[in-house]
Amino acid sequence: MTTQQDRLHEQVDLALTNRPLVDPSLESRLDTISADLRTAGHAIVDLCPPSRELSLALTHLQETRMFAVAAIALHQERIEPVQIIEAGEGRRTVEEILDNPDANPNVDSGELIPDEHRDDVPNGGQPF
Repeated sequence: MTTQQDRLHEQVDLALTNRPLVDPSLESRLDTISADLRTAGHAIVDLCPPSRELSLALTHLQETRMFAVAAIALHQERIEPVQIIEAGEGRRTVEEILDNPDANPNVDSGELIPDEHRDDVPNGGQPF
């Protein structure tokens, strides 16, 4: 019978052991994740004033990348093949989205309007 402590030891071994990628195609997943997070990071730097919150946003992007890489490395055997969009391919810049939000079916143009200026938000986005 496996005890909880035994399971925790297995988790430690899984989490703290290097795992080389068994399939070179997984490298494109890592590249795509990194490129998309870099794009998000540049957008955040361009759109936010220097502040503690900006630093935290960038730190969390680094953390996000770390956990995404870990998810791929630790659970390679569960990854099913999918078509990966290469980094930057078919993606738009923040400026393109802001200039023409209707051109992207994945972006609701209402999302780009601050809450206090929207009609569909109770109390104009103001707290109750």
